[in-house]
Amino acid sequence: MMISKRFWRNALAALLIGCSIASIQPAAAQDELKIAAVVNDEIITQLDLVMRMRIAMVSAKLPNTPEVQQRLLPQVLRQLIDEHLKRQEAKKEKIEVSDEEVDREIDRIAQRNGLTREQLQEQLSSSGILLSAISDQIRADIGWVRVVQTKLRSSVNITEEEINDEIARIKATQGQSEYRLQEIFLAVDNPSQDSSVAASAQRLADQLNEGADFGSLAAQFSQDQSADQGGDQGWVRLDQMEPALTSLVQSTPPNQLIGPVRGIGGYYLAIVRAVRPAASAVESAGTVSLKRVLWSMPANAAESEISKANDQAREVASKIQSCDGVQSAAAGAATAVYSDLGTVSTTNLAPEIQAAAINQPIGVPTAPIRTGQGVGIYVICARQGGDQGLSRVAIADRLGRQRMETLARGYLSDLRRAAVVEVRM
Repeated sequence: MMISKRFWRNALAALLIGCSIASIQPAAAQDELKIAAVVNDEIITQLDLVMRMRIAMVSAKLPNTPEVQQRLLPQVLRQLIDEHLKRQEAKKEKIEVSDEEVDREIDRIAQRNGLTREQLQEQLSSSGILLSAISDQIRADIGWVRVVQTKLRSSVNITEEEINDEIARIKATQGQSEYRLQEIFLAVDNPSQDSSVAASAQRLADQLNEGADFGSLAAQFSQDQSADQGGDQGWVRLDQMEPALTSLVQSTPPNQLIGPVRGIGGYYLAIVRAVRPAASAVESAGTVSLKRVLWSMPANAAESEISKANDQAREVASKIQSCDGVQSAAAGAATAVYSDLGTVSTTNLAPEIQAAAINQPIGVPTAPIRTGQGVGIYVICARQGGDQGLSRVAIADRLGRQRMETLARGYLSDLRRAAVVEVRM
């Protein structure tokens, strides 16, 4: 249920296949430091705007014309404003993202593109993009993920009843059509913004109708978590979609643009990529891959011993940022034992751990859990189920991610409404 990677992966993948934008008419050096906007006393410079515009145009393979730049400008600026709000909230919550974490993400981007870090930087430079612009996006993304997990995670708990209800809905729709849907969502935070967001949605529609890549624009500008996958919603039923889209989805041929459509919370653009009958499915418990750090103790251990283990477990958990870091974090606790438990069926887990297997965000350590073996913290590294199965774990994961997305969207909308933003362009 973790809010995951952002658009820069897709942006760079597009950038690195050779679409060059040598210059979006840059201002003189002294102008690039002029203020484009102020967000709660933090400034966005003209240089920030130029860098983000270059990334957007390269990613979506858009022509470098003043008309295209003008169309994208409102959304690019809004994206930068949101990024500042996210970083400010992370700072308020005392959440820090280290330079090492950012560097690791940049290295991963380079590796996925078959490049060294130096070659990646050279590619970016040849397109007029500073590596620091990518670093800023990565830092804001990681920080926001942690803010959302810290502030909202406790509000999300998928119950067995909810899983049963979803299984019943899936069974009831077997044989009906389901749709492979891509989507762009632009939020309307208050009624006064409606016309400006509608205009932004129409500008994106114009670019799409002129040949812009839908996935790249979704990755750049969509304001829900499907942006991570270029707007790909996966295979969805009509009852899982935004209600304003359902009739249009049924009547519009595949690969034709739908929208902009005003729906709940904002405006939607969508494309149906394929249609298929909902497949028959077999209910299963589902499996998870997980790692554990355990402080062994007998069932009759003294309360003081349990309390000490809980304190040590919380300290170790505070150092874990992902599955990759569990073993190294455990190494600092002399009495703890690290184990990679591999992939296991949730039915084979202790009852105390099954709830975490269903609800815990990927890569985020649990609170200390007392079992018959001792006190442990667990990190879920993956959930398996498949989009055609009725895996209870997969269903719970999807429901949890949807709920987290709704809460995160509302959280960011609240930040926008409370912010003091001055645009100076």
